[in-house]
Amino acid sequence: MKTIAFLVALFVGFSACAQSQSPKSSDKIISAVSSLTLRPDEVIKLSNEGWNGSGEAALRLSLYYGSVKLDLDKSEYWTTIAAENGNAVAQYNVWVQLNESNNVDDKKRAIFWLKKSADQGYANAKLELQNIQKPMSR
Repeated sequence: MKTIAFLVALFVGFSACAQSQSPKSSDKIISAVSSLTLRPDEVIKLSNEGWNGSGEAALRLSLYYGSVKLDLDKSEYWTTIAAENGNAVAQYNVWVQLNESNNVDDKKRAIFWLKKSADQGYANAKLELQNIQKPMSR
């Protein structure tokens, strides 16, 4: 189940990354998959940026490790760093990961991250939060 949650989170992150890098009509179209491949020097640079507060850099590393290197532990690590650094997509992805757990504390932490993401206006998070709150308001 953890793997399925991770794959869903990875897909959401990949989609968001592709959208954020989508070209204007006059730009050359770039393959989203090729944009996930990183050179060793880029991994070092993005790692430093991620550790210094860049949510975008940490999310790119998460996507790189999850889709190119297929290292789920490192991908989850960088997703968490990206969420802590304020990246709304990563916060949503951490919610997806934690929400699959049967642990009550993980469920509480999942809601925390979902609210953080929704507060930043991330549409998927806002929709999920509304769906969660509907049964509570009845």
